[in-house]
Amino acid sequence: MIDPLTGVIAAVICGALGVAGERAARRRKRAFWDRYGTYEGFRTQVDEAKVRSVREARGDVAAVRAVREDHPLASLVIANRYVQEL
Repeated sequence: MIDPLTGVIAAVICGALGVAGERAARRRKRAFWDRYGTYEGFRTQVDEAKVRSVREARGDVAAVRAVREDHPLASLVIANRYVQEL
């Protein structure tokens, strides 16, 4: 059985981690839009030939990973959208 104090401490820690994660996501999203302006601005910055070759050789997941490695401000959603639209 979990001690009530331990449960409260665990809940506080989980809450704090959730808030920190949300802040990081918002900061990353803001930085993305500040850097690229629009999704089209982002698309012009990505090396399409490289992403296509990775996609053909190793699949969609590796292509998404390649986009995110080259453009760390891109979220998983944005990188996946880019790969799916190729």
